[in-house]
Amino acid sequence: MTPSREEYLYKLEDLSENSHTGNYLAEVIGKVIEKIGPNKISAIVSDNAANVRNARETLQNKYLNIENVRCIAHAVNLIACDITKENFGDRLLRKVNILGSFFKNSHQAGAKLKQLIKDHNIHSGGIKLYCKTRWTTASDSVDSIIRLESVLEQIATNDSNLLNDRVKRVIQTRNFFSDLRILLFVLDPLRKAVLA
Repeated sequence: MTPSREEYLYKLEDLSENSHTGNYLAEVIGKVIEKIGPNKISAIVSDNAANVRNARETLQNKYLNIENVRCIAHAVNLIACDITKENFGDRLLRKVNILGSFFKNSHQAGAKLKQLIKDHNIHSGGIKLYCKTRWTTASDSVDSIIRLESVLEQIATNDSNLLNDRVKRVIQTRNFFSDLRILLFVLDPLRKAVLA
């Protein structure tokens, strides 16, 4: 990234035929540094895998002007993943996906939800599913349920015949929506920090 916040992709290379040791990665990255010019590079940023950390340290020792920086986005990602794996987060995200899958697959309930979203002028659409490999979807999916709290409760009260027992239990679980607010309070700043 340049001082004017422009990013450039210098090189793509298939390294799959070689063992990704710290020394090998340092050699490959070192060649790129030499081609660009060490005085034009101020830092190497990467995740904190042992081999990559070793490569960064080797390069920092060789090029004293180049900082060794651990990627903060990756660290935040690891924190968020730990939060979603804990019982509290995991349990809530499973319930979010129960609701999302049900309303996606049930034509009548899905149509009723869409109608109420439109009638209540709720923006940002319907329920968003959580995907474990895309941790930022955790806050998006939780936020979608919180935005739809009133219409979900309305369906559970006035149109419960459209819901199965499992979905009714999720919507009517005591503290479900307040627990989602707590989870969003923790996850949303992490998502915003990484996506900023």
